[in-house]
Formats: sequence, structure tokens, C-alpha cells
Amino acid sequence: MARLQTYAAFSLLATASSVYYAFSSREQFYPAMVYLSTSKICFVLLLNTGLVAMCVAWQLVKRLFLGSLREAEVERLNEQSWREVVEILFAVTIFRQDFSVSFLAMVAALLLVKALHWLAQKRVEYIETTPSVPMLSHIRIVSFMAFLLIIDCLFLSNSLRSLIQKREASVAIFFSFEYMILATSTVSTFVKYVFYVSDMLMEGQWEKKAVYTFYLELVSDLVHLSLYMLFFIAIFLNYGVPLHLIRELYETFRNFKIRIADYVRYRKITSNMNERFPDASAEELNASDATCIICREEMTTAKKLLCGHLFHVHCLRSWLERQHTCPTCRAPIIPADNGRAASARQPGAQPGTGTPASEGASGENMSRRQAKLEAAAAAASLYGRSFVYPPANALSQFLSLQVHHSLKQVPPINLRKTKNCSSKTPAMV
Repeated sequence: MARLQTYAAFSLLATASSVYYAFSSREQFYPAMVYLSTSKICFVLLLNTGLVAMCVAWQLVKRLFLGSLREAEVERLNEQSWREVVEILFAVTIFRQDFSVSFLAMVAALLLVKALHWLAQKRVEYIETTPSVPMLSHIRIVSFMAFLLIIDCLFLSNSLRSLIQKREASVAIFFSFEYMILATSTVSTFVKYVFYVSDMLMEGQWEKKAVYTFYLELVSDLVHLSLYMLFFIAIFLNYGVPLHLIRELYETFRNFKIRIADYVRYRKITSNMNERFPDASAEELNASDATCIICREEMTTAKKLLCGHLFHVHCLRSWLERQHTCPTCRAPIIPADNGRAASARQPGAQPGTGTPASEGASGENMSRRQAKLEAAAAAASLYGRSFVYPPANALSQFLSLQVHHSLKQVPPINLRKTKNCSSKTPAMV
């Protein structure tokens, strides 16, 4: 902030000096304005002052609604900024015929508004994971999201009005699309925050929160994917291949595909949970720690997974929306139709033990490694006790014969030839 203040002070001083020189040398308003608009130095100073004014306004909005940023928010801001700058540069190459001062100003404003949206999403995530949040933080984040939604709607209406008036493809398509994406993201973040507040008012007992959050993210990804597809087609038909949209389109499609797969798997597992997962008996509850690891509350009734762990039925349902493994042992929660082979084990076998064949294979591997180690140790000891250095071919032949003897249980090997070869070498001085 101190650097920005210093830079802003020098920028204002330089701009004020150029304006004063223009009016003092021309003495009239119109000639002075012509000089300021035609002089390259004055133009650069005025453009720099406008960017500084945007940055100062951004800092004031951040300080008003968010206060000081946390380390995680600063990291996300830095990571997203570089990526967005690269994508904006690709967009500038597509709309180079519409390049102007107003275009640069709109691009700078878009980057600053996007940065505010990133901070809003990160702050909502922080509030959701914090046990106690003061009322002032709730008021500020709600006001902040309302402010962002108003800004998005204003810029969106301005871009759509320009597009309708020109009735031709222009850079207004780009800004309309971007602010439409930002507006839908703001609405999604606000609805997610409403879910959190509702669950907090219910003291964490709202069982449907995870379900509604899952559906919200699914619908949000579907809307974003549809908008990206429409924008990609519009830009492709009028300007060519939009390189800056390829990554966003791919990531959105991949996220949507993952959520669809998770949803299908979730519906398949939870379609008949009462029949698929049996109820735990009183003996099983007493034998184990009757505390649900998901909600950390005591269980009077519970569902039993194939691995033998017990959970509340509503906790298990909410868990299955995010993960499809046991929360305790991370064993896959296989449906009963596909899990009969896994459950139909030998009577004496435990869930974590292997079959006799696998045990025999592992034992054989261990014996082979042990034999190799013993052969290498014997060779090293013989090599250290000798007063002569055997040739390399003799030593390698000795090691190979010893290993072969240990693995294959062959009769003892006559090493007389090897010793004769060793004795022919000169003695060590």
C-alpha cells in the first residue's frame, strides 16, 4: 500500500505539471486540450493517472469490504492474476482492430473486478471453515457480494447496449461474456453462503446442505459450460479460433464431466442405502467406539459398510456426495452387486490379509533377496581377507555362482580355479 501511495503521488505530480504547462503555454482551453491529446508524453501521463485512480479505487473497496487480506487470499490473487493477464493478451490479439484507449480502460477494469471476485470467493470459503465469525464479517461479505453483482450488471448492460446499437460483432461480445460469467459466479457464491448461514442457524443439523451444495455446483458448471460454448462459437464465426478460451473451455468441461460421474455414482450407491448397507446391531455399536467419525457425535443407530465401519445414515449420504471411500480406512464403498466377490472371502481371512498364494509369493521373494544379500556379504568378506586383488572377471564369476547356488540349491561349487586365477596376480605392496 505504501508503494502504491508513493507511485500515485509521483503520478499526480507529473500529470499536474503537464496540465499546468499545457494551459500556461496555450492560454486557452481548446488549444490546451488539443496539446494534451496529441502530445505523446502527456497522453502517457494521463493514461497512467487513470490506471492509478483505478488501483486506488480497488484498494479502497478492498479495505472497506474485506479489510486486511490473509496469506491464502494473497497467494490466490497472485496466481490468478498472472494467468488472467496472459489470457487477456490473447484476447487483445483477437480484437486488435478495436484497440483503443477505451478498450485498455475496460480491460484494466475487468482485471480489477475479477480480482475482487476471487477475493470474495476465497473469503466465503474462509467463513465456511471458521467456527465463530463476528457479525460484522457477515455484514461486510453480504454487502461486498451485492456490490459485485451490481457492478457486473452495470458493465453487462453497457456491453449489451453497445452490441445492440452496433448490430455487428465487436469487442462488446468479449466484455458481455466475461461479465455474464462473473455475475453467475457471484450468484453461485451468494447461494452457497446462504446454505452455510441456514446450516449455522440450524446448529449444523441441516442434513440436506451437502445435497443442495452439490446440485448448485452442478448447475453452475452447466451454465458456465453453456456460456463458454456460445462465446467460443460466436468468436470462431466472426474472428477465428479464440486461443484464450481453450483452457477455460477444457477445464469447465472436465469439471462438469467429473461432477456428472460423481452424481451418477452417488445416485447408484444411495438409491437403496437401506438394503445395500445393513443396520448395525447393538452388539456392534457397543463393541466399537459409538462415535460417528464424520460428525463426531454419538451413534444410537448406524449403517455398516463392507469394511465394517459404522456411520450415521445422513452423514454417510452427505459423505458419498464428495467421496466414494470409507472415511476411516479409505476402502472403496463398492455397491452390493459388484462387491459380492469382495465380501465372499474365505472364512478365516480378515479384510487386510492376503491369500495363501500371495503370502507364498511374498515369502519366496523375501528368501531370494535374503540369499542375494548373504552371497554378496560372503563375497565381500572373502575379498577383504585376501592379500591379493582378484581379477574383475573372477570376482564377478564368483558372485554369480554364489547367487545361483543360493537360489537354485545346487551342489557346492569348486572354487579352485578361481583361487588359482587369483593367486596369479601380484601381491599387494
